[in-house]
Amino acid sequence: MHPLLRNAAKELLQGLILRQRFTWRLSSDTVDAALTFDDGPHPEFTPTLLDVLGDSGVKATFFVVGDKVDKHPEVVRRIAADGHGLGNHTFQHREIVGMSRAEVDVELARGRQSIRDACGVDTWLFRPPRGRLDLSSLRAATGLGYHVVHWTRTYSDYQCDGLQALLGRFAQRPVQPRDIVLLHDHNEHTVAAMKHLLPRWRADGLSFRSL
Repeated sequence: MHPLLRNAAKELLQGLILRQRFTWRLSSDTVDAALTFDDGPHPEFTPTLLDVLGDSGVKATFFVVGDKVDKHPEVVRRIAADGHGLGNHTFQHREIVGMSRAEVDVELARGRQSIRDACGVDTWLFRPPRGRLDLSSLRAATGLGYHVVHWTRTYSDYQCDGLQALLGRFAQRPVQPRDIVLLHDHNEHTVAAMKHLLPRWRADGLSFRSL
């Protein structure tokens, strides 16, 4: 799908069809942006990222994978203790397209339970792995009560192609107010980029909030 059509469809979902159940951009009454980090927790890079965020006074949202949460619950406890948001990224990072509603229910319930067991947070925020959704899977997730969170900007940091390449992509498409930014906290280059960019963004007056 052409990016303009895809974004128009997401705007329609958020503004009319699935209000309170789908978000891809922050509301028009805010000048904040939102940093979101997928695929963690990572035992090394997530704590370092939390240090960087703390140094800049920025709150973010972490969409965590349940089986990784079970392996590193102490990292998730720190995410919550530091005041960041938590969301569900499934239990095994499985794409939900093609799943039955019952399968979606199990995958999301297990991920949600892992978060609850680790830190006591019961979250209904959900981001589908790789962002992939179709009408059936979207209906399944929202019908189960989850609030699906997509994004306005992503910088392909999953490529792990180095700090300078990543900074170059940020320079080409700067973060704007109301953006929901997709990044990954299992990548050392993303952590390095945040250490470089967060002070600059804050100096420029860009503010951030968790979801």
